[in-house]
Amino acid sequence: MQGYLRMMRHENLEPVSYYFRVLEYSNKQKNKASDEKETTLKLNDLLGKKIKLEFLNEIRCVNCGAITKKSFNSGSCYKCFITLAENDLCILKPETCHFHLGTCREPEWGKSHCFKKHIVYLANTSGLKIGITKENPYSNRWVDQGATEALPVLETESRFEAGKIEVEFAKYISDKTSWKKLISCEPPKIDLIGKLDELMNLVNLEKTNSKYTLLSHNVTKISYPILDYPKKKVSLKLDPQKPIEDKFVGIKGQYLLFENGAINLRSYEGYLVKLSA
Repeated sequence: MQGYLRMMRHENLEPVSYYFRVLEYSNKQKNKASDEKETTLKLNDLLGKKIKLEFLNEIRCVNCGAITKKSFNSGSCYKCFITLAENDLCILKPETCHFHLGTCREPEWGKSHCFKKHIVYLANTSGLKIGITKENPYSNRWVDQGATEALPVLETESRFEAGKIEVEFAKYISDKTSWKKLISCEPPKIDLIGKLDELMNLVNLEKTNSKYTLLSHNVTKISYPILDYPKKKVSLKLDPQKPIEDKFVGIKGQYLLFENGAINLRSYEGYLVKLSA
């Protein structure tokens, strides 16, 4: 199959079922693409086989469809990178939201995406981490991060409030995932409820001036379709001169795992690729 790459879609949790996704366009002008058609392929069925992933040396912006020589922030052309609200720094660091200052790049987008309920959660990815999401269900975010277990902690009315609370928790635990650990092995199991009790005695939520609602303590377990982990902790790249051709051994988060490395498909949204087995 061939087309412009998008993040994998998934369903189920034990184990997760993954679908490789590409877009095809009937109108492919240089600065515009229209009439898109999505094609999917269930990747779990290819486990254990040798597959080939080729980059066909073309990138289209995931926002406007224009051809771009370089991709910014996982799929945007430079114009969309510097103008769209979804590419602003406050998306990466929600506590820096500047909507109240009247400087949001796209106020209407901000209202519909940032001023809606978000949750703060604990997850076990490459170890214990704190995070936030507006995804519904929450597990969509947890799967994309490669979490093996996760626990919703509290709910806020906006991304800004959730971000301030995340920063407070991040004083004591990580807010990032180590990709090398993620693709290397299963993380040790963690008593998330016990860790939450410890953290609640440390964090000062009043300091954040955020309104929140505590959520019930229900841990979600997630398992991934993995035959084996890569022998080498190598981040594979899409190179038009050097296709990735190797035994396909697993999927975790947005990573395809091969015998000799792994590739994060999220980093290559908008790339024109060809997948064969």
